[in-house]
Amino acid sequence: MSPKTNFSFELQYPALAGAPQAQRTQLMASLGPALQALFAAGDSAATVVVSDSHKGSGHKIVELVTTLPDMEIAGILKTFSEQHGLSVQALE
Repeated sequence: MSPKTNFSFELQYPALAGAPQAQRTQLMASLGPALQALFAAGDSAATVVVSDSHKGSGHKIVELVTTLPDMEIAGILKTFSEQHGLSVQALE
């Protein structure tokens, strides 16, 4: 069994995001289940916890625990963020 790794990152809508506010609000509210489903496809034991950022409603902190390799995690996040117009930044 592969060791689990913890990752923390911030997802946010850039200031000039083209999506309507209602769409952005809905996506941010459903980040946990959406990301959980994506990561669970490759690691059924993966956990995703989403919390509010002190930066406001367009920002969320995501904590991920998974056995997936870094490159696979990066690919999932890249595809998801490009699809929804989000930016992803790793947290220290």
